[in-house]
Amino acid sequence: MKWLQLLLQGYIKYKQGRALIPTNIGLIIALFVSIIIILSAVTYNLPIGYALIFVWLSLAYALYRQGYQPKHLLCMSWTSAKTSIVVMQIFLLIGWLIAMWQASGIIPMIIASGIELINPNLFIICAFLITSCVSMLLGTSFGTVGTIGIVLITIAKAGNLPIDIVAGAIMAGAYLGDRNSPLSSSASLVAALTHTKVNSNIPIMLKDSLPALIISCILYLLLSLWFPLDYTNSYLPDTIHFVFNIHWTLWIPVLIIIGLLPTKLSIRWPIGISALSAAILAVIHQNYTVLEILQFSVTGFKLPDYNPLANIIHGGGLKTMWVPTLSIFMACSISGMLEGVGFWNDIRSLLQHVSGRAKLFASNVLIAFITGALGCSQAIAVIMTHSIMRTTYAKERIHDEDVMLDFENSGILIAALQPWNIAALVPVIMMDVSPAGYVPFAFFLYLVPLIYWYRLRRKEQQIH
Repeated sequence: MKWLQLLLQGYIKYKQGRALIPTNIGLIIALFVSIIIILSAVTYNLPIGYALIFVWLSLAYALYRQGYQPKHLLCMSWTSAKTSIVVMQIFLLIGWLIAMWQASGIIPMIIASGIELINPNLFIICAFLITSCVSMLLGTSFGTVGTIGIVLITIAKAGNLPIDIVAGAIMAGAYLGDRNSPLSSSASLVAALTHTKVNSNIPIMLKDSLPALIISCILYLLLSLWFPLDYTNSYLPDTIHFVFNIHWTLWIPVLIIIGLLPTKLSIRWPIGISALSAAILAVIHQNYTVLEILQFSVTGFKLPDYNPLANIIHGGGLKTMWVPTLSIFMACSISGMLEGVGFWNDIRSLLQHVSGRAKLFASNVLIAFITGALGCSQAIAVIMTHSIMRTTYAKERIHDEDVMLDFENSGILIAALQPWNIAALVPVIMMDVSPAGYVPFAFFLYLVPLIYWYRLRRKEQQIH
């Protein structure tokens, strides 16, 4: 590849006293060190956000040795990092929202309602649909797997079902919401990068994913008929009604989200108002004090250890969103610094030979796979891929909404198909299932990009 040849040649081009492309062995070493740091963080379950700080320091030092001044590196990093502030705010609000929905009994109510609707003879498709509904309401794959996903996989294990199939259905449903939910942090990230709005993106994404959703449902229906559940007893709904005071007013925060999203308000308002109303309901119906609500808001909701739901109903809070927020900030900083020194220029030059929407999307998928594999993070894959490809999309004059779809159909979903990526690793650990066994059965995750690419190709063929 041209960019690798330039790196190995080890020369530096100067213009007006500054290096245009930092291409020496020091940068290559820094890149390998960065990969080792990220992989080590994933292997030893260390916060990826802290690892990215060391990645930034490693790359910054290599660039400093090339003649870049620290203040210039900081300036380039901040120029990109500040674009993530809106997304960081949404991350924190979502953390608050999840904690308040837990404390008020909204999430337990949703789980109980879902469990009561399960047909034992259609368990696998029910697992997919229930997980999809919960993830659409929560907007987080981790939160979905950590609540209803754990419950469903536990029932599947007790019912002697093929665990890999059920895990694939749960992962597909969890990332259906992660891609399409208005509360999804990844949807907010893509919207910020592509200069679009989440509110207007949601209908476009839902329409685009409808064929993949229908095919997935058919496949899960067939698997359900082949592998029926032989265990139907579940204490969970009764336990939820015993622990929480379930009242019809708990649907109000959910309706606030649904009602305010179509408006022109920033998505921060629906999330914030819904979280505030849920906090009030937690005081009214669950008898929590204001001090306890504040504690849950910061550290996340938690039931006493003796409570039978303690390992199921928990999470959220500003604290839990600190590492994802830091990760986004640092990933943007690294991307901005590499962008500022022209690191992606030679990779972009390879993209100049790409013509046609289908090939452009295929290139997006390939780069997203590489950045996701090396960065081990969904956010890093999207941010890095956008940094590499945005000029190509601009030159091709691709509409912002089409660019948005390209990224939603590539890095957002592909990350969940890489077993070593945090997007897949964390849910797999939560469910205690095979690291890669779920991949063939997570139909929605690879049907969406395949159908999207096929549609782009057919459209080009019709034009020519």
